Amino acid sequence: VEAADTSVDSRAPVRQASQMVRGAEGRQQVASGQQLPALRLSSTFARIGFPNTTFDLGTEFVSDWSVALRLEVPIFTGGRIHGDKMIARADLDEARLQLEKTREQAALENADVLYQLEAARAQWEASAGTVEQATRAYEIAEVRYREGISTQTELSDSRLLLQQAQANRALAARDLQVARIRADLLRDLPFGTAGRIGSVMVQ
Repeated sequence: VEAADTSVDSRAPVRQASQMVRGAEGRQQVASGQQLPALRLSSTFARIGFPNTTFDLGTEFVSDWSVALRLEVPIFTGGRIHGDKMIARADLDEARLQLEKTREQAALENADVLYQLEAARAQWEASAGTVEQATRAYEIAEVRYREGISTQTELSDSRLLLQQAQANRALAARDLQVARIRADLLRDLPFGTAGRIGSVMVQ
């Protein structure tokens, strides 16, 4: 069975926060680029007809082609570029802080889910020994009852303990399966939803 991807950077909220940082970095580059000179090249081409007389249908067409090269240097912008750079820098700092916070939250939730998975696996493995012991005790109680050296009450108690052990193992198997599903789905789950998977399955 392929192991679930429970790394912090693979979590959907972390990936989303990382994209927000990249977007903020792009906006900062755009804001900083406004203070650089811009060289613009444009060209237009047209065919213009000039008739010789008013009612002359034999119009002569001439070509009109123009090329323009323009250099724009931002000098007087009223502080607009500086303001845009400050806003972009603040947005980038906020996005980076949000990413750091998101990673910390993802690490805590991932550790909790993995802890629950290990605890469920340990409980399920321990239940196997309990069932084995209860089965052995019930078999001994049956022999003792057949030999007439124990009572029906002792046999009934042994049977009840065996049934309880089997029920506990079934519950442990269910808890282990739920914990595995949480770990498998953790990569694409929003924060706070992994813990609700088990309650949904029980209903």
